[in-house]
Amino acid sequence: MDIIKSFMLEDGLFKGAFISADKTVSDIWNKHDYPADLRPLFQEAVLVALALSAGIKYQGVFSLQIKGNGPVSLLYVDVTTDKKVRGYMAFDEKSDFKDKKTLTDLFGKGQLIFSVAGLGQEPYQGVVALNHPTLVDTVKDYFRLSEQIDTELILRQHKDQGRIILIQRMPDKTGVSKEEIADLWETVTVLLNSVQNKELFSNLTVDEILFRLFHANKLQVFEPKEPCFECRCYRGKMENFLKKMSIAERGNLYNDRGEIDVSCQFCGEKYTFTRKDFND
Repeated sequence: MDIIKSFMLEDGLFKGAFISADKTVSDIWNKHDYPADLRPLFQEAVLVALALSAGIKYQGVFSLQIKGNGPVSLLYVDVTTDKKVRGYMAFDEKSDFKDKKTLTDLFGKGQLIFSVAGLGQEPYQGVVALNHPTLVDTVKDYFRLSEQIDTELILRQHKDQGRIILIQRMPDKTGVSKEEIADLWETVTVLLNSVQNKELFSNLTVDEILFRLFHANKLQVFEPKEPCFECRCYRGKMENFLKKMSIAERGNLYNDRGEIDVSCQFCGEKYTFTRKDFND
């Protein structure tokens, strides 16, 4: 089940999103030869990227990066406006990840970076240190410290499946006291954390799950969107990249056959170029 279901609570006091992306994660994962022990981390990053991108308006690309000096040095996921997703990781192939579960175990000292690159928009970037054991706690810390936006989210995984539900507090409305808003926020966050795995990974529809949780909180759901994997590489893009190099720089890339082999880090597609392509 791959779905992004946005919703509102309490007449727009709070906004949220329910995301499942099992096929999307599998389609990306199967393009790579990564250790199986890293799959939960990768799935978590895809779900978080989709959840955060669902809550903002942008025309372009939303990206999530985790960088560090540990056995995993980089995890990158990006999401286009129409919810096309791609991602990759860089890691020490000699490392054993079986007992490495926390962000510190995996990335050592590092940062979580969000960015939005849009057409005709000012680039946006948010950065937070990896001071928590989980990605979920790190995201909540970012919104608390940098954005001052109350944010609650749960992320659950079962086998190769994953679900995330995110709720954020909107700017206060006139006519509603801060005390009342605080009480309502406490109520919806308690309800959110009450959801059971047997509900999330059942035959219940997303609407049924949300109704069970928030039917007493003026729940309003919106039309769903469907994420999917799609790489944006193509031969011309790779060729233009190589053409920007000097002849000397390209010269170092030719193999014994007089060819340059380039592989896309997102999908593994291979492109081969010869000296004739650049008149070298």
